[in-house]
Amino acid sequence: MSKNTIKDIIETGSEISGGIGGAIIGNLLTDPLGSVIGGASGPIITKVFKSIGLEIKDRYLSQREVIRTGAAYTFAINKIKENEINGQTLRNDNFFKNINYKRPASDEVLEGVILSSQREFEELKIKFLGNLYANICFRVEISKEHANQLIKTANSLTFRQFCILQLMNERQTERQKTNFKLRGLDNWEISLIDVVAEIRDLQQRGLLKILTTFDGGDNSDPIQLKKLSTTKSGLFFCEILSLNEIDRETLDDINNLISLKE
Repeated sequence: MSKNTIKDIIETGSEISGGIGGAIIGNLLTDPLGSVIGGASGPIITKVFKSIGLEIKDRYLSQREVIRTGAAYTFAINKIKENEINGQTLRNDNFFKNINYKRPASDEVLEGVILSSQREFEELKIKFLGNLYANICFRVEISKEHANQLIKTANSLTFRQFCILQLMNERQTERQKTNFKLRGLDNWEISLIDVVAEIRDLQQRGLLKILTTFDGGDNSDPIQLKKLSTTKSGLFFCEILSLNEIDRETLDDINNLISLKE
């Protein structure tokens, strides 16, 4: 498969990914090996993306699905490149290897991310699905099974739930730094029924924790902020999807609605 296939896929996703594919395409045009990111890990990553790229090209997809898969593909490559620039080292286990004629885990996980993105109507999530794959490539402690579970979880959440998790993550970080209550916000109640439902769903998935109450209420009751916190799994989810990259204006708009943090 020629390097033009990768270039073509990146270009198809530009409606969502914007201009971030430009540097990647620049590498493809100047590197005689067609490496998508350059550096020592370039050939490893290029092999994975060429393999999945061929599968994408051979599938029948709607025009919008083509755009989504191209964007996820681009975001993943771009985040891998960023991680390398920031000094992270590509995992050196069997993640990228074909063991006993079995498909490499790297290919399976990338296909899972691409398929999730293909069907994802909330297109603001696609960048973070790409981030998920890229970050897994640098985390040797994440097994293929764990990676697949993370994809399943990310696929099932709404973009607003991504934002809620990030806002809660920021709130807890601020509390740890300041070691005092945030000017009475602990008394605040989240009462919007749709937001309560999304927070309860995050609780069921083990990403948020709500202290048990014995007031005879039901799951649609308002949630007091002082009883709400992020679990270790929730903090990890924020990290592995790089949810800190959610646009600040978007986070602020949601925070104005539910006041998770000051």
